[in-house]
Amino acid sequence: MLDLHVHQLLLYAVFGGAATTFLEVFHRGNILLELLRASFCLLQGSWFWQMAFVLYPPSGVAEWDLQDHSNMMFITLCFCWHYAFSLLTVTAAYCSVCWVVRSRLKRIPPMEMGLLKTTDKEEESEDEI
Repeated sequence: MLDLHVHQLLLYAVFGGAATTFLEVFHRGNILLELLRASFCLLQGSWFWQMAFVLYPPSGVAEWDLQDHSNMMFITLCFCWHYAFSLLTVTAAYCSVCWVVRSRLKRIPPMEMGLLKTTDKEEESEDEI
């Protein structure tokens, strides 16, 4: 039972990532969809690690009762923690990048463009040469 439940939770992460990728086809450049896709990708990776430790513990001795319902509830709670951590990580990365970009843009003085020559003046300057 626990084995199936762990893999079912992984499917939620996979299908969530696939759905956001599909929505990005229609809404190009939407930063929220891109960040959501990144969070699902992080969720898949961290959940694979969790699955490995639950189903195949490093000690070799089965520490989890695969038929116990309370273990299934705890694994569901762990899945929610993994997703919260991935959302927090993506949010922290987004905020730090925005802060760095904005602080760098404040330091750069505004650029002033000079007047461009018209075609009449270009012809005159070529005649003078």
